[in-house]
Amino acid sequence: YTNYNASLTGDISLEPDEKSPTADGEVMRSGYGVNINVSTYPTTNAPSSHVTNAQNVITYFPEFHYDTYWRLLDTRGYGEFAFKENKYSTFNSRVHFTPLWFPDGRYSVYSEIIDMWTPDGMLRINLNDDVTIDGDLYMDWHIGPKRSE
Repeated sequence: YTNYNASLTGDISLEPDEKSPTADGEVMRSGYGVNINVSTYPTTNAPSSHVTNAQNVITYFPEFHYDTYWRLLDTRGYGEFAFKENKYSTFNSRVHFTPLWFPDGRYSVYSEIIDMWTPDGMLRINLNDDVTIDGDLYMDWHIGPKRSE
């Protein structure tokens, strides 16, 4: 009998969308979008025909209490995942829009990496990452006469 082992690790990166004009590092205003990148790293000593890489990533959001709404990420390459193109984005960006009403503080998403199959069953891991919300997009708008210099 041959003894095999398998494990699954991964990385997650949640960042403000590049179209967010006032984002600074991991700090952004509510109402703008975030991008996510998930990388998976399977390890095994079994023959490659006996295992699969992780095939799906499901991401949950705080505004839905990590329960009633989720997004299945799109495969971007072997072991790489990101949001699908958002039809509500002006640029069809791979983005999730944070709610305008979301309070200042931590905006943390939770992702389940699933469907890495082995002869003994499925491996899965859970990851999370966050950005910091500071203000809302209305703070970037000015409606009124142009200021004279």
